[in-house]
Amino acid sequence: MEREIEVKLLGLDNELIEERLKSLGAELIADEEQENIRINSSHHPIDSKKGGYLRIRKTKDLINKKEIIYLTFKKHISDESVRENIEYTSIIDNPDDLINIFKSLDYDIYDTGYKKRRSYLYKNMRFDFDSWDKNTYPDPFIEVEFENKEEFYKILDELKVDKLAISTLSIAELKKLYKNSMTY
Repeated sequence: MEREIEVKLLGLDNELIEERLKSLGAELIADEEQENIRINSSHHPIDSKKGGYLRIRKTKDLINKKEIIYLTFKKHISDESVRENIEYTSIIDNPDDLINIFKSLDYDIYDTGYKKRRSYLYKNMRFDFDSWDKNTYPDPFIEVEFENKEEFYKILDELKVDKLAISTLSIAELKKLYKNSMTY
């Protein structure tokens, strides 16, 4: 179990922010391709705002040339000024059998998205530069995980990032907003 405090930074020049981080000495800690499968049930749904969400993530580590598959339940705690979750994660070796188990338990909703992620560590904060496939979410963004809000705001100033770029929306909420904006 891990407590996670995070926000997304939207609408920025991500290449510029990445260059600023590297110039400050940020350490590249991950370069990945991911397949993310969110799982839910129409019979007994998991409410993402009240409960959380269930996910299988297939990760292709491009630095270490490894593939790892994770099952995660993210229990939603808050999204007041930051997004707080408790994350339960386990490595699995057979996602097909796991999906069959979920299907047997009436989990019948599978939403798959593909993402490229490059991650940096800077002053105990993780900066994930995420680009999803166009069907999931077309605009790249930066997800930042941190422990101390005040330190986070100092780093934003150091990177010359406007606080108006901060969002506590989940990828599912961003995806929904994007799809709704396309119906006009």
